[in-house]
Amino acid sequence: MCRCSLREGRYRVGDGLLLAVGSNPPQGTSGERTRGRLEQARVLLGFELVRLVNLFALPTYRTGGVVEAGQSPQGWQQARRELAPALEEATAALLAYGVQAPSGPAREHHRRQVGWLEAELVSRKLPVYWVGGAPRHPSRWQRHTFRQYPDLCYAEGLKLSLTLRPDPAPPDEPSPDLSS
Repeated sequence: MCRCSLREGRYRVGDGLLLAVGSNPPQGTSGERTRGRLEQARVLLGFELVRLVNLFALPTYRTGGVVEAGQSPQGWQQARRELAPALEEATAALLAYGVQAPSGPAREHHRRQVGWLEAELVSRKLPVYWVGGAPRHPSRWQRHTFRQYPDLCYAEGLKLSLTLRPDPAPPDEPSPDLSS
């Protein structure tokens, strides 16, 4: 039985909002497990609040559903309208949208959306966290921590896996508009 504690934050940032950026809303499930994992990250990082926003606004049963639903720009544009004001309120961001981009036409929209998000994060100078050096979805955190830290309980493995991302190189060109 694991006796690890999630009570103490690893980084003392004081009051503030950790903005978690997910893939898209769930369809057919409550999303409670994802929100629970994000709450664990909030506690470990020492933030007062956590809020989940998504790269893509339309719900799907599985993340792979974005391949179908994300072919046109509407769901991406709608998500951007929710992301922009949330970024204004954020103290830091946690990238949690997954490591696999959708295929087909949705891939280009996803690439543009991530490019826009990256430019916004850089311009706002927000600290950016991730799990295991990638924007892993919270549903994959336990698998990652078990593989990386098999002798530790999940909470301790997550504490070690939640890291501050290095600052990215400045973009070469402005972020493309989603309307094209």
